[in-house]
Amino acid sequence: MKKLFKWVAFAAIALVLAACGNGSSEEASGDKVLRVGATGQSFPNSYQEDGELTGFDVEVLETIAADLGYTVEWTTGGFDGLVTQLNTGKLDTIANNFAQTEERAEVYQFSTPYAFAHTALGVLADSDIQSIEDLEGQTIGGVAGSNKVDIITKYIEENGLDIEIRTYENREGPELDLEKGQVQAYVQDYAIIQSSITLKDKPFRTLEETYSDDSVVFPFAQTDEGTELKEAFDAELEKLREDGTLAELSEKYYGEDITQE
Repeated sequence: MKKLFKWVAFAAIALVLAACGNGSSEEASGDKVLRVGATGQSFPNSYQEDGELTGFDVEVLETIAADLGYTVEWTTGGFDGLVTQLNTGKLDTIANNFAQTEERAEVYQFSTPYAFAHTALGVLADSDIQSIEDLEGQTIGGVAGSNKVDIITKYIEENGLDIEIRTYENREGPELDLEKGQVQAYVQDYAIIQSSITLKDKPFRTLEETYSDDSVVFPFAQTDEGTELKEAFDAELEKLREDGTLAELSEKYYGEDITQE
């Protein structure tokens, strides 16, 4: 119930901002500026490489923005903080593996999905853990504000498991603590855990069971401007899907195609 009140409150804030004419993507100079949030610490979606922000979601967003004639103004920070900035009209969207959920649909409108995800658990490769039940009395790490944490928390509660959830500002936190043994598992998308193993050589193993099937989208405010952006993004995403660009970018950053349901 608390979550529902939180999302309703966010929706009320968004409506007030819309009434005040806030959240314009047009600078005083007349340039079209798209204000976008990303953590910058979420491999392979948004991360720093040689001092530059890059990643699957970053490159998809920048390709769309360029085709639409926008200059992108990036804001990086913790995922929870980015969501707050989106809710208060300081950002136009988020490009960071943002999953579509029923609760979020109360606040935002979504682009068509550009990727598909499945919530899973990662453990150390040499661990004896084979299922979530083996984590009784232990700790799972996850990103604060992530729907993955909500999903695994609900599963734990519904099945009466004695497992602690520890949240972090960004994706690097639980990965590092998993390596150090501070947590015994890490909740994230199956493909993201796999990419950390294959592309970053992380000493992890992904458990077979998955806990949700999610659509990855760009969220927009429920305003006229948000609708215009959503429709423009939908058209561009269709082009990128048809010409193979989405699949190519997925292979580049994930080592597999996650753009097909």
